[in-house]
Amino acid sequence: MIDVRPARDDDAQAVAELLGHLGYPAPAAEIPARLARLRAGGDADALVAVADDRVVGLATVHARDVLHQARPFVQLTALVVPPEMRGRGVGRTLVSAVERWAASRGADRLVLTTALHRAEAPAFYERLGFEHTGRRYARRIERRLLGSDPEGAARGL
Repeated sequence: MIDVRPARDDDAQAVAELLGHLGYPAPAAEIPARLARLRAGGDADALVAVADDRVVGLATVHARDVLHQARPFVQLTALVVPPEMRGRGVGRTLVSAVERWAASRGADRLVLTTALHRAEAPAFYERLGFEHTGRRYARRIERRLLGSDPEGAARGL
């Protein structure tokens, strides 16, 4: 059986390993502070899937209010299951938990992006009922803009 619960500080090592599988290595010692920062605004969370008392998956979610929609939407910003656990329902269970999390916040839409190099991900998401609706573009913010006053830089100051 797979249970889903909010990630805890004592999950730090497992969460760090899962982030490494996703391609975002992180020191386990940083995970508690990252979890606290993620949850600070009350509109984001990290959920872990647990099987046999072992963390076997991770999902991070963010609720977003936007001007162009009447209701908030939720973005699934990370979903990872280690290779040895794939195909066992862990990802599907995490996505179901994310949907419940989203509904509890009044969201009527769940969105996500996936990197081009994750060849197997689109088929997984489509099996779960997600539709390909567009493209994502990204670019790094120039370091000179970040400077010592990132908030000022964000305002164009």
